Amino acid sequence: MKRIILFSLITFSLTASSQRRRIVEPVFDITPEEAMAQYDFDKAEEILNAKIEYLTKKKQPTEHEDSLLVEVEKAKVRLQATESVTFIDSLVIPKEDLISKLRLGSESGSIETYTHCFHLPDTLDCTVFMNQLANYRIFGMPVGNGLQRLFGQELIGSEWTDPKELRGLELEDGDIANYPFMLSDGITLYYAAKTEESLGGYDIYMTRYDADEHAFLSPENIGMPFNSPANDYLFAIDEYNNLGYFVTDRNQPEGKVCLYTFIPNNSRRIYNQNEIGIEMLRNLARINSIRDTWSNREAVKQAIARLENVRQESKNSDKPHDFDFILNDKQTYTSASEFKNSEAKQQVKFWIESKQDLATTRTQLENLRDKYATASNEQKQQFAPQIRILEGKVEQLTTELKQQEKQIRELELNK
Repeated sequence: MKRIILFSLITFSLTASSQRRRIVEPVFDITPEEAMAQYDFDKAEEILNAKIEYLTKKKQPTEHEDSLLVEVEKAKVRLQATESVTFIDSLVIPKEDLISKLRLGSESGSIETYTHCFHLPDTLDCTVFMNQLANYRIFGMPVGNGLQRLFGQELIGSEWTDPKELRGLELEDGDIANYPFMLSDGITLYYAAKTEESLGGYDIYMTRYDADEHAFLSPENIGMPFNSPANDYLFAIDEYNNLGYFVTDRNQPEGKVCLYTFIPNNSRRIYNQNEIGIEMLRNLARINSIRDTWSNREAVKQAIARLENVRQESKNSDKPHDFDFILNDKQTYTSASEFKNSEAKQQVKFWIESKQDLATTRTQLENLRDKYATASNEQKQQFAPQIRILEGKVEQLTTELKQQEKQIRELELNK
């Protein structure tokens, strides 16, 4: 009896040992991330499923692999719906130069930096869209905890209304929105956002304004080739010149982005995989080569000519006029880029903020004085101390501004 029990224990031990040996970690020649970067989502799915099965048997967590698998499954669907787009140009630039390199016709409005429009520091790379009439703007704005939302403002008279978050685009906790652009119809809005629907990082979305509901409709992810597992930042269309611009950091080193120019479609057309094959579809979806998209050479030739005209007009246009800084009797600078002295250029940023602060305080003072003129005696007693405080602040800011100007002037002239 003891021999039977001993034999059974040995047999069980060998069987268990054999089972443990069979739990072998799968080995592939690429990682799932590398397969995703190649848009080989079938391969990425195969690797992830094998990895999840292995980790499950080992009773180890699979959260990372599960999350990637969700991204892969979304990407597989969107790959099949890749839009047929003709790209005519690509330019790799530092991300910080993006706004300065984006050339739109004046009829399409403009895109500016948050700092340029509001003269405030910007650590989240927020951008501002201004319409053609320069009386309405949409911008990304920090709302705390590193998050951003889209806000709008109208210019009424000489003053901007308080920023209001765009209705219908309220995001979930953790979501981020930025890089807005609106077509000249005043209805169609493109922007970039990080949401659960994104393929990875920022994706570009499109929505339209519902005038009856006074809110934007539920946004749609515009899909491939514009969106990818990387960050896809900005989508803008110059309707007058029939040119589109699109910015992404896919396949780029840290701090660099690629600015693509394309011919906008009047209606969405998708590639037929049965006609072009899966490999070509992947290449087109990730914009492997812009020449692969040149199905109509004459249209490409005409679009390139329009792009050159836009660039030439930009070169011939007047230099940026952000302010007037009188350097001496012969020179007046109109933008920070004109300053040669690096310290002077840095001080100009604070000078611009001081000018804005002074302008805001003066407006507050003028408004309060207007109220004082028609107020009751009781109200005047309340307004008087506030007016004196604002008058003192205006005087102080004016003195500080003159001191800053003197310091900047000395730095620049002494170089």
